[in-house]
Amino acid sequence: MKKEIILPFPEYDKNDRIRTNVDSEEIPIRPGMLFKLGRPSNLYYEFIYASLHFDRHKLSDLKELLKFRGTEVQVVSILKMKDGSTIAALSRTDDKAFSESIAKLFADVSKSIRARELLG
Repeated sequence: MKKEIILPFPEYDKNDRIRTNVDSEEIPIRPGMLFKLGRPSNLYYEFIYASLHFDRHKLSDLKELLKFRGTEVQVVSILKMKDGSTIAALSRTDDKAFSESIAKLFADVSKSIRARELLG
């Protein structure tokens, strides 16, 4: 009987022992792409934001985002953050504001697509 090698860290490749990181893969996104807002991954949207000023977020803003579920959105611009993540600025396809206080939404691209908050 042949003995099997047990790897303590399965995220390392067996052949060359280089860590394969799935989270670092970027999802290709361009301005003009269309998406639909899916279900929140938690009680509220975790990776879709009303603004990028995280210290100013309120619970009422998070609750207000829930009524936009199913809305078709378009990527207006793409922001590359210092930590390497990609943030997409989203607007409605009918060129209306989401509400009086929210003109655009912002989404962490890779995390929101993996969490199915943004549907392609």
